[in-house]
Amino acid sequence: MSKTTNHDLAIIGPKDIVLGFKAIGVCTHFTENAEQTLETLQKLKAETIEGKDLCRYAIIFILESDAKAIPQDEYKKITADALPAIIALPGPEGATGFGLDRLGEIVEKAIGSNILKERS
Repeated sequence: MSKTTNHDLAIIGPKDIVLGFKAIGVCTHFTENAEQTLETLQKLKAETIEGKDLCRYAIIFILESDAKAIPQDEYKKITADALPAIIALPGPEGATGFGLDRLGEIVEKAIGSNILKERS
């Protein structure tokens, strides 16, 4: 009999934006800027499932504005592994396209084609 591993979901951002996610079971982590978001991401990536050498989180959501403000070389390091998937969500200022572009890259890496890309 195989035993399944349960990963958690997390969201990082300003308290007034991310607090509502707690109601649906998402682990919330409050930050005020991209620097704090990067520090929190690094800490969360290091957390493991008790007794296993597996990342605790399957997906970590951050705001697009924070993702864009993280230096590109740091962002590449933090998103290089399969888990956790770092997903950028639009914030109160609306979508910039950054999150969808990054999600397309993740999909392309996983299945070999960016099925989210618009075809002309």
